[in-house]
Amino acid sequence: MALRLGLPPDDAADAVQETQLKLWRGREGIPEDPSGLKAYCITSIRNECLSLLRRRRRETAPLEAATEMGGSVEIPEAEIKDTRRMMEQLIDSLPDGQRRVIRLSSFGEFDVPEISEVTGFTPGNVRQLLSRARKRLREMVAELK
Repeated sequence: MALRLGLPPDDAADAVQETQLKLWRGREGIPEDPSGLKAYCITSIRNECLSLLRRRRRETAPLEAATEMGGSVEIPEAEIKDTRRMMEQLIDSLPDGQRRVIRLSSFGEFDVPEISEVTGFTPGNVRQLLSRARKRLREMVAELK
């Protein structure tokens, strides 16, 4: 399953091992039914692989974007701090629900189910709030330019 999702062999082995550890730690909650057990394990490995791919994409996306535009990868520390400060101010101006979910998503690196659990919003509501918050942030950044 890990290899079919496009992970390199070493990463696939790491994902399988991490999933085994998680399953072992949570073994009390695993279904005893053999057919349910197989589906549970496959879903667990798939989720672990997708999380790993998402983390990799987040780590490499800024670098890829900078090199594709022909720009320098070296960004001055002061510029990074200024940009972060500006974005935090823009996020602070968002309505409460949007502000909470965008902070958890962007800075806490939580995914939708985790944000839903923390905030008490439904997953659909979390997705809608994230979409609206990102759209509003894009609009505010465009106004600044």
